[in-house]
Amino acid sequence: MKWMRSLFLYAVGTVMLAPFLWMILATFKTNRELFASPFGLPEHWLLDNYAAVLSRHPVSVYFYNSLIIAAVSTLLALLLATLASYIFTYTFRWRTGWQLLLVGGILVPTNAFMVPYYYLINWIGFYDSLIGIALVYAGISLPLSVLIIKNYMDTIPPELAEAAFMDGAGVHRTFTRVILPISYPGIVTASIFLMITAWNELLYANLLTQSEGTRTLQVAIRFFLTTFQANYPQAFAAMILAIVPTVVIYALLSEKIIGGLTAGAVK
Repeated sequence: MKWMRSLFLYAVGTVMLAPFLWMILATFKTNRELFASPFGLPEHWLLDNYAAVLSRHPVSVYFYNSLIIAAVSTLLALLLATLASYIFTYTFRWRTGWQLLLVGGILVPTNAFMVPYYYLINWIGFYDSLIGIALVYAGISLPLSVLIIKNYMDTIPPELAEAAFMDGAGVHRTFTRVILPISYPGIVTASIFLMITAWNELLYANLLTQSEGTRTLQVAIRFFLTTFQANYPQAFAAMILAIVPTVVIYALLSEKIIGGLTAGAVK
């Protein structure tokens, strides 16, 4: 049975990695070579496609826009989610209804809010701006972040908060000095999902921007494939540049999640 399990894992890993490895291989080919031999090795392993992406397009501007939007939206969503999750740990009237209403946003497709979000962002004057996209991303990510952080806060023993109250700490100090530090693993877990989601999002970034100065990296990739010209190796090179930050973020923060979970509430 052990060899069957290993064989299954290797098969799944191959299926998942094959498209990514093929895309990396295609970035070292010319457009003509890609169509002539899509699965063959490049005749010359050159970095011309990466150089063309970095020199002919303001990739640094796109990268900066995506980074600012992802960071701001994640911070806003985490701030609201941690406060809301802490409130839901107390018993008050209609708590279950408010919690279901907030977390229930996960069940609603994000594209269902295209028209309301477009109207609201125009109305407040944030169309074609980074802050407008960040606000939309924070609103979309709020239900998921509340669900993750609230579930983690439910695992914290209530005796810790009771001991803080007995020592004279109020609601706010208990939150900042006791609950928030212990909830660090849950917050980091939510931040990983929020950062990756905001970094890879395309629909609203394309809907709420029109100028090149506010264009994100994901929106810029589609301009490599136009009606009159389609340079697939350069587009794949841009995709690789867009994927690398998410892989690095996950690799760095995943260790902190594991360390925090094993430490537990005693920490």
